[in-house]
Parts: sequence; C-alpha cells; structure tokens
Amino acid sequence: MSQLNRREMIFSSAAAFSQSGRKRPPNVLFLMSDEHSPHAAGWMGSRTIRTPALDSLAKSGVAFDAAYCQNPICVPSRASFLTGCMPSNVGVYSNGGGLRADAPTLAGVFKEAGYKTAWFGKTHWGGNSRFEIQPGGNGGAKEEEGGRSRLPEDAKVTGRPISEEGDTLAQQQTIQFLKEHRDKPFFAGTSFIKPHFPFLVQEQYYQLYRELREIPNVTPEMLADLPAYSKAERATYGFAKLNAEQIRKARAIYFGMVTYVDELFGGILKTVDELGLRENTVILYTADHGELAGEHGLWYKNSFYEASVRIPHIWSFPARLPKGKTISAPVMNIDIFPTLCELCGLAPPAGLEGHSLMPLVTGKENGEQRVAISENFRGGAAARMLRTNRWKYCYTHEDKEHLFDMRSDQGELHNLVAKPEHRELVASLRKRALDGWRYQEFFNRTKKKQGAGKGKGEA
Repeated sequence: MSQLNRREMIFSSAAAFSQSGRKRPPNVLFLMSDEHSPHAAGWMGSRTIRTPALDSLAKSGVAFDAAYCQNPICVPSRASFLTGCMPSNVGVYSNGGGLRADAPTLAGVFKEAGYKTAWFGKTHWGGNSRFEIQPGGNGGAKEEEGGRSRLPEDAKVTGRPISEEGDTLAQQQTIQFLKEHRDKPFFAGTSFIKPHFPFLVQEQYYQLYRELREIPNVTPEMLADLPAYSKAERATYGFAKLNAEQIRKARAIYFGMVTYVDELFGGILKTVDELGLRENTVILYTADHGELAGEHGLWYKNSFYEASVRIPHIWSFPARLPKGKTISAPVMNIDIFPTLCELCGLAPPAGLEGHSLMPLVTGKENGEQRVAISENFRGGAAARMLRTNRWKYCYTHEDKEHLFDMRSDQGELHNLVAKPEHRELVASLRKRALDGWRYQEFFNRTKKKQGAGKGKGEA
C-alpha cells in the first residue's frame, strides 16, 4: 500500500468517528509488565495472588485466558506486538536482535493519525519503536545495591524505598501525561520492569506471601522429558540445588512483585476514572512472557510451558466491548496491532500477521480455527509451538517433540507425542507449526557470528 493511500484510509477512518457523532477517536492506554505468569493472577484463577486492580479491569472488559507471546523472551516478544509480526520475520531472534528498520510500528501508525504517542518505563524493542520514550523509568530494582543476581536463591527483601523504584517513577510519569493530554487523542504505553528478576521486593509485599508453603511438584519423569536447551539452562543456573525453603522464598518475593505492580496499575486506572477518560479509552493489559517460578524444575522463561509462554491479556473499552467476558480461544500478542487499529478506526498497514480480536469479542467468530504460534531460539536450538483449542504441539530442531492435551492435562504432565493413536495428529500439527518458519536464517546467522568470532580470535 502506498503512503498516500494509507493516509487517505487513515483520514477516511478518522472521519467515520465524527460522522457517527463521536467527537474524537478513542485514546489508547497500553499497560504491560515484564515476566507476569498467568498462574499469578487473580482473574485467571489464582486464589492466593492479590491482583485487585487487574481483576477489576478484567471485570470491566474482556479477558483472554489462552493468550500467548510470540517468543518467551523480552526483545523478540516486544518486537512482535510492536510490529504485529512474528519476531523472526522482522529480524529479531534474541535479546541481542535488531528490529528491521522498515517494519511498521504501532507508534508510527498512531502518530500518522494525529495521536500524541509516548512510552513510559521499560522499552527493550530491539530497534526504533517511533514512540516518544520518556526517560527515567527504565532503571529501578536492577540497580539494587546488593547486585543484579538473577538466581532464585538470592531472592531477598530490599531496603530500597518504593518511591525510588523505576516502576514507581514510570507510573508517576504516566499519570502526569494523562493529566496533560486528556483533551486530545493519545496513545500512552506503560511497561513496568517487575516482576522480572532479580527477585527483590519490599517487606510489605513479601509479608503477604511468606507463609505460603506450596511449591511446584517436579517429578523425575518431567525432568527427563525437558528439551535439551531447558536441561542445559537448569544445569547452568543450578536449579537442582535449590532447597524447598529457597524455592518458597523466591516464589513469595515474585508474588510480592506482582502485587506491587498491580498497585501501580491501580493508581493509573484510578486517574483514568478521575479524569473522566474511561469511556473513550481503550485499555489493554498484557505481558511480554511469563515466569516459570520453579514449575517443571525451571525458572525464568525460554520455554513453551504455560507459565512461560502464556500471558495475561485484558481489554477494556466500555463503548465497544462487553463487560466480564472471558474468551478461551487461543490468541496472540501480534493480534494487538490490528485490534487497536479496528477499535480506533485506523487502517492497519499491509503485512500484519496478527488478526483482530473483534470477531471473537462480538461472537461473529467462534474461535475454532484460531491458533497461537510461538518460537524460541536458545542455546543454539530453534523451537516452535503451535496451540490449537485443544492441543499444544512443540517442536525443537534435532531434539524432542511434545504434545499436550490442554483440555485434560493443563499441567502439561503427559507428553503424548509417541502415542500411536496420535501419529497423524502430530504430523499435521508439525506441518502447521513449521509452515513458513524461517528458522534456517537463525542457523545461518549463528554460523556467521561464530565465523566472525573465530576470525577475530585468530587475529
């Protein structure tokens, strides 16, 4: 699509709002956190983790309980919803990846449509997002005086005042932005660093969960069935050496961080209501990936188990979306871009790989044909996941395959890939998962980097 035609479509779409009697297109408030497990969210079923602000947001709109990120690691995941494309298709394979310069972005489309765009807190795109980045909110707990250990056994209560956290600053900047731009269309993004490791939180949040005694049940069979790169990560970080008390404390600290960011979101949402912005603001909450927190004997992300790859996903917009609805069809974070365009009356750029969620929300689509795809390039391995309404299939190049029945085995305890009765199903899912996947480019890039490194070493 030419630039001229795109602008004509944008202006035509914007004009539709005035013709329908609405004074201006809706605002967008994009809220997210880093490493929020779906198992640590009240509205997604947890009876112990306190997330009242996000629970309330879910009740005010639509919650998707089978939403997935497109790579369970920061930069590729963020590049995917920023561009509406699979991360490998815009040149991002890892946290060291670089976003393709010609990739369209959410900020670019909304700025072109006349929105004031700004992003607060953590960015980590891998390239130019075209958002106006606000300084100061990207630091925080990672600068803790005790170091930046990612290890669960180093989880601790921090003496850093809440007022000095980078996430607190990002919240304050967001609130100030809302007050200053309430009278014109805006797209404000706020991304908190927590509950990403290091496992550090203030005493008041730790106290909420310190008495929790339950820890994940990890069996020898589960460990034996891990893909090779997960086994390697387990060895690298010494997860097998963790004792029960260390696991309990790290999980309590992690849950405390979840409640801390929930309170920050609550302050932002309160401001939205006080300013009278709720009715004309599309509010979205999601995360870039989850946190395993000991499940399957693993921590962090980088895997296709639910706690790592499935993410919270809430939409609220009173003017267009129903209240208190939950949708179980598999959806993806690359669906965010086209959905926001539809809700705001903007023409999406050509080449988006995601699909608007509105047909699911309105009931025009039952979701039976929806799938979610994720990919991961880790430790020299390339892996891909396909999630249908019932099945989750995981492929790792030159390693194990996994098949889980998500209706009867939500804990992903039983790998069915070797069952004779599932042979045709596995073949079909494998074909769908690998279709169009440019994983060979990853290996080509890896070889080039290794070759460049060898040459430098010899020199």
